[in-house]
Amino acid sequence: MIKKDFGGIVNASRSLICAYKSDMWKDKYSEANFEEATRAEAIRMRDELNLNVNKRG
Repeated sequence: MIKKDFGGIVNASRSLICAYKSDMWKDKYSEANFEEATRAEAIRMRDELNLNVNKRG
C-alpha cells in the first residue's frame, strides 16, 4: 500500500538534456544553447507536475 504524501521521483534526464531537439523547443533553441532549452523544459515539467499534484488535493 502506498501512503499519501511520500513524494515521488521523476527521472527525466534524457528528455531534459535533449530538450532542444523536441518539437516544443526545436524552433527556439539549438544544440549550441541546449542549456537554455534544458532549463525551459525543466520549468515546464515542474509546472505540469505541480498542476497535476494540486488537482489531486
